[in-house]
Amino acid sequence: MRKSLRKSGIDIIGYVPWGTHFCQFHQTKEDLMDALVPYFKAGLENNEFCIWITSKPSEVEEIKEALRRAIPNFDAYLENGQMELIPYTHWYFKDGSFDSERALNCLVEKLNRALANSYDGLRLTECTLWLKDKDWNVFINYEEEIDRIIENYQIIDLCTYSLNNCDAVGIIDVIANHRFALIKREGEWEQIESSKCKIAEEERLNLASIVEYSYDAIITKSLDGIILSWNKGAEQIYGYSAKEVLGKPISILDPPILVGETKELAELIIQGDKIHHYETLRLRKDGKIINVSLTLSPIFDASEKLTSISVIARDITNSKKAEEKLKKSEERYRIVTEQTGQVVYDYDLRTDKSSWAGVIEEVTGYSFEEFQNFGKDVWIKNIHLSDMDSVDEKFPNARNIGGRFREELRLRRKDGTCIYIENSGICLTDHEGLPYGAIGVLKDITSAKIAENQLQENEERYRTATEQTGQIIFDFNLETREVRWAGAIREVTGYDPEELENFDKSVCIEHVHPEDRLELLENLMTFFEKEKKFQVEFRLRKKDGNYIYAENYGVWLNDDKGKVYRAIGVIKNITERKLAIENVAESERKYRSFIQNFHGIAFQLDENFVPVFLNGAVEEITGYSEKEFMSCIKWKDIIHPDDLSLVLKEEEKIRSSPSAGYEEIEFRIKRRDGRIRWVNEIYQKIKREDGKPEFYQGMIYDVTERKETEKFLANIETARKKEIHHRIKNNLQVISSLLDLQAEKFNNRECIKDSEVLESFRESQNRVISMALIHEELHKGGGLDTLNFSSYVEELTKNLFHTYRLGNASTSLNVNLEKNIFLDMDTAVPLGIIVNELVSNSLKHAFANKDDGRIQIKFSREESQESKDNRAGTNKGLKGTSFILTVSDNGIGVPESFDLENPDSLGIQLITTLVDQLDGEIEINRDNGTEFTIRFTAA
Repeated sequence: MRKSLRKSGIDIIGYVPWGTHFCQFHQTKEDLMDALVPYFKAGLENNEFCIWITSKPSEVEEIKEALRRAIPNFDAYLENGQMELIPYTHWYFKDGSFDSERALNCLVEKLNRALANSYDGLRLTECTLWLKDKDWNVFINYEEEIDRIIENYQIIDLCTYSLNNCDAVGIIDVIANHRFALIKREGEWEQIESSKCKIAEEERLNLASIVEYSYDAIITKSLDGIILSWNKGAEQIYGYSAKEVLGKPISILDPPILVGETKELAELIIQGDKIHHYETLRLRKDGKIINVSLTLSPIFDASEKLTSISVIARDITNSKKAEEKLKKSEERYRIVTEQTGQVVYDYDLRTDKSSWAGVIEEVTGYSFEEFQNFGKDVWIKNIHLSDMDSVDEKFPNARNIGGRFREELRLRRKDGTCIYIENSGICLTDHEGLPYGAIGVLKDITSAKIAENQLQENEERYRTATEQTGQIIFDFNLETREVRWAGAIREVTGYDPEELENFDKSVCIEHVHPEDRLELLENLMTFFEKEKKFQVEFRLRKKDGNYIYAENYGVWLNDDKGKVYRAIGVIKNITERKLAIENVAESERKYRSFIQNFHGIAFQLDENFVPVFLNGAVEEITGYSEKEFMSCIKWKDIIHPDDLSLVLKEEEKIRSSPSAGYEEIEFRIKRRDGRIRWVNEIYQKIKREDGKPEFYQGMIYDVTERKETEKFLANIETARKKEIHHRIKNNLQVISSLLDLQAEKFNNRECIKDSEVLESFRESQNRVISMALIHEELHKGGGLDTLNFSSYVEELTKNLFHTYRLGNASTSLNVNLEKNIFLDMDTAVPLGIIVNELVSNSLKHAFANKDDGRIQIKFSREESQESKDNRAGTNKGLKGTSFILTVSDNGIGVPESFDLENPDSLGIQLITTLVDQLDGEIEINRDNGTEFTIRFTAA
């Protein structure tokens, strides 16, 4: 393969060919990033496919941020797939164990994909912070294989190791399997070349000096056990200074119970064996026995002759003590869990194996042997699917950072049923803070969980109910002075729940209205002393400063000793209710004041007009009590019999009326004592939404005094009018008598005996008499404003015939008058004069030289269609009633020259004038005598 140089991005290295496999030792995260960030920057910018094998999920985002700071378009490389960050578990492990073949196959597969996508090759870094002692040897062998084959591929591989995880032997092994190594000294990177052969003694000593500052003890001893070198780590672990031990046998470190062990270990090295991480005991200078982990390696000279032995020791006393303590604790806990129905587990992340103890079969249904072989599959196979997300989220977080965890899950038992379990435990970390396992306890909490769920459902229903009804739930612990709140907190108080939780309890009383504080505290103390339920009302100040009326309703709770220790209850905003009560009270006060000063009866009736409410002066008006009307007495029973039909008619009217307006009726009632009283009833129909009457309401007043006063005044008015008519009649009769006397005076004079003067006196006298007759009829009749005109006409004509028939007794009168036609004064007076004039003219002029004279008078309502409609009340455009008056005679008739519109005589002029006054019409018919027809309308 053509060896092309690639830019490494690391200044001290410069360019390297494909197939380069090198390593970096770092102590801090900054050292790690200092090399890897420019390393990947160079690869991405030079069309290489890049892979970073990570040690912790938590460091992925940190890596991305570091690369983004150095590579502005880093996210574009991620989106295009030019760089991948792969967890070490996906790269190296299969079924929980390290698999070098899997890792090599992944490497080849990624390279082939990179080349297929037109990348120049593959750039890789392998972080080993995850590497544990148990996997060290197999990983070193993997590194050796990588170093052997990588030169044939277009790959550059940088492996990173923490100096905190490597002892001197480990450093040597690492460097031996790489082309070169990078290590930082005094802030500068240095490059150490690998020799690809056994490292000479001088080189080994040189490497030992690199880790001189290590906390491990690095000792060189001769083959016969004499100490040749002693570093600072050895001084700290064993307590001896180099001056005290150099040249002395290393057996001084053997405790009494292990005398000769050091010599035995040296014999094994001389025989060619390797000793790595051998745990044993050693004796310090101060006499204390400590636990150590030993690694022994042979040291050869230039001729490959074994000259000495390197001993590297690490103090593991604290971890052994912790481990022993943990074992004892686990044993005690196992016993406890078996007695309390729990399952204990110990999960080793490195081997993916679990050990179990406790009542496994009781909780899970599986036997101990079945459950012991599950490993992590117990979670995958038996945890409820909907709870897997919680497991995947919580446990890795606790595992990665180390710490306690607690979760509730549903576990499927062997029989298929599900139970609730509580999984609580702690993730174990080594001295470097890296997790290696977890121990925990599984507890069946099904009964408690069901009870908890029921409680939560009840609490949720109660919370929803309180929020929807505008209430706050409180739980006050008298011992801790803590208050828990729930419900419609913001709606009632204006505060957020968090604000209320953080309230200083001592100032809560300040939110109560100053006028209510003392009473509130006294009431609560009273209820507290009686240990009873409490219910108090007070004014509460909201966040905005406004006050509301609040009701605090709750109960005191007692402990086992009968001592009150807690109060729970509800606070509810009752402002609307309180204001409504106050408004009702005010309305009642006004109503009572009104009723006390009200001299009538207020009532409500149901749809059948049965009283459902009576109040006011019931007994004063009727003589019966309200109670009697509501039980045995019916209102209709006290209505005057003559007025009952009127009241029933009104009830039917309002029942069928669509209107809800007020109506009024007056009728008489009979009191308990038999007296008759007039009442005025004002009523209204109240409708329901469907339009049907819900009830009737109104008021009844006693109007007897008013009625009697009206009757008295009416009688006075009647008497007054009669007196007026009587006086007018008398005055007209006086005038008539005066005219008669005057006519008699002229009659005695021969010169004017037959003159027109005498006739004029007679006509005037008749006219006065016609008017006097009207007042006489009104005085005699019951009515004072209207006149029975038919009766009046009969009397008038009788009087005229008496006056004019003295010379001709053969003239007859035929009267056809409709009965009971009443006319008012404004119509009767002019109409009476018209009859007087027409009849007088017939008597005077129609029957000269004729013996068989006949006068006919007809008076009736006019039976035209308009008149019928008007009488039926259907023609609203007409006012009053139409009448027709006909006065006719069979006399000689009027002259041909007679013009009705331009009459010569005073009488005809008077007739036409009065017809016009009545807004009437007059017609004349000359056939068979003379006939006058007058039509008019009267109210």
